[in-house]
Amino acid sequence: MELTKPATPSARADGGRGVPGSVTAAAVLGTLLEWYDFAIYASMAAVIGRLFFPSDDPTVSLLVTLASYAVGFVCRPLGAIVLGRLGDRAGRRSMLAITMVTVGVASVLIGLLPTHASAGMLAPTLLVALRMVQGLAAGAEWTGGATFLIEYARTGRRGLYSGVLQASTVAGFLMGTGVAMAVVRLMPEAAVDSWGWRIPFLLGGIVAAVGLFIRLKLDESPAYRELHTPHKPVHQQEVKPEDATPGDSGISSADADNGIGAATETRRNWLLVLGIVFGVTLYGYTATSFPAFLDAVGALSLADALTTNAIALLIEVPLIVAAGALSDRVGRKKVMGGALALYALATYPVFLLATSGTLAGALAGQVVFVVLFAAVSGPMAALFVELFPTQVRSTAFSSSYNIGAAVFGGTAPFVNTFLATQSGVSVAPAFYLVCGALVSLAFLSRVHDRYQEDLR
Repeated sequence: MELTKPATPSARADGGRGVPGSVTAAAVLGTLLEWYDFAIYASMAAVIGRLFFPSDDPTVSLLVTLASYAVGFVCRPLGAIVLGRLGDRAGRRSMLAITMVTVGVASVLIGLLPTHASAGMLAPTLLVALRMVQGLAAGAEWTGGATFLIEYARTGRRGLYSGVLQASTVAGFLMGTGVAMAVVRLMPEAAVDSWGWRIPFLLGGIVAAVGLFIRLKLDESPAYRELHTPHKPVHQQEVKPEDATPGDSGISSADADNGIGAATETRRNWLLVLGIVFGVTLYGYTATSFPAFLDAVGALSLADALTTNAIALLIEVPLIVAAGALSDRVGRKKVMGGALALYALATYPVFLLATSGTLAGALAGQVVFVVLFAAVSGPMAALFVELFPTQVRSTAFSSSYNIGAAVFGGTAPFVNTFLATQSGVSVAPAFYLVCGALVSLAFLSRVHDRYQEDLR
C-alpha cells in the first residue's frame, strides 16, 4: 500500500473530524484485554492461591500468589525494549498485532492449566511461565496502543483520546472484577475451585480474537507514515546523534547540535517518566487489588470486596475521559499535579474508611481513591507520548513506563498486603502510597508540558 504524507502535523490525523473509530477500537480492545487479565488474576488471587500454591496458612498462599502476579511485571521491561523497538522500526501496527496474540493466547492457556492437586509443582511452574509471557507482551501493549491512538489525534484533542484509552484500562479492570464477582457469587466454592475459576481466563481469548481482527485491518499511524515517507528533505531524516558529525553527509553543524540536544532531552524525559510512574502505578495497581487486600486484612469478605470495587471502578470510567479532556484546556501538569497533591493528603483517611469493616466505609474509601486517580490517569498517556519524538517514541515511552510499572506497580499488591498483614495495621500501605505521590509530584514539576504543541 502506498504511503502518503499528510499536509501538516496538526491536521495529519483526521482533518479535524476525529480519530477513526476502528483506530480507537483497536487501541481500546488491546488495553482492555491486558487489564482485564490482570484484574481477574488479582481478583481471584485467593482462589488461585488455594489451587496452585496450597499452604496451611491462607495468608502465605495469598502472598505467594501476589508474588506470582508481580512476576508478570518482571518481564515487562524486556518486552518494552524489544517490542517497543519493533514498533519504531517495523511499525506500530505490527507490534500491536503481536502483543494482542500473545496476551490472548497466554490467558486461554492459563484457563486450561492443571492445578497443584493434579500436576504437583508443574502447575505453579506453568502458571508463572505464562505470567512471564504475558508480561513480555504487556510491556508494549498499553504504551503501544497509547502511541498509536494519540499519534492519530490532532493537537487540542490528544488529552481526550488519552482519557478514552485510560478509561479502557479501568473498563478492563471493571470487566475482570465483574466476571470474577459473578463467578464467586453465583457458584458454590467447590464449583469455583473445580472449574469456575477457568471461565474468566477463557473469555479473554474472545476479546483477543476480535481485537486482532480489527488491528490487522489498520494502516500505520499518520506520524509514523510521515516519518517514513520516501524522499524527505535532509533536515527531516532521522539522524543518530552518535553518527552525526558537522559537515558529514550534508549534515550541518546546527543540525548536529540539534540532534545532540534532542537526544539529551529524550534521556531527561525518560528519567522524568520513570519518576512519575512511581506513585502513579502504586495508586493504579492498589485500586485494582483492593478486593484481595480487603479480604486479606479481614475488612470484608471477598464477595463484598469485589462488589464495592466494581462500583468504584464504574464511577471512575467517565471521570477519566473528563480529566483527559480537561487537560486539553488547562494542561496535563495542572490536572495530574493537583490530584497527586490531594492524594498525599487524603490517602491515610481513605484507608481508614476502606478498612473500617463496613460496606459503606469500604465503598466510600474506594470511591474517593478512584476519583483522584481518574484525574491522574486521564491525561497521563498524552503527557508521556508528547515528551518523545516520533522516531524513538515507542521504545522510549515503553521502556521508561514499564520499568517503573514493573518495579513499583507490579509489586504494589504484594507490598500493600505484606505491610498490612505483617504489621497488624491495616492502614500501613497508606504511608507507602503517600511517599509515592510525593515522588511523582516532584518529577512531574520538572516536565515541560507540550499539550499545546504538535507532536515532534
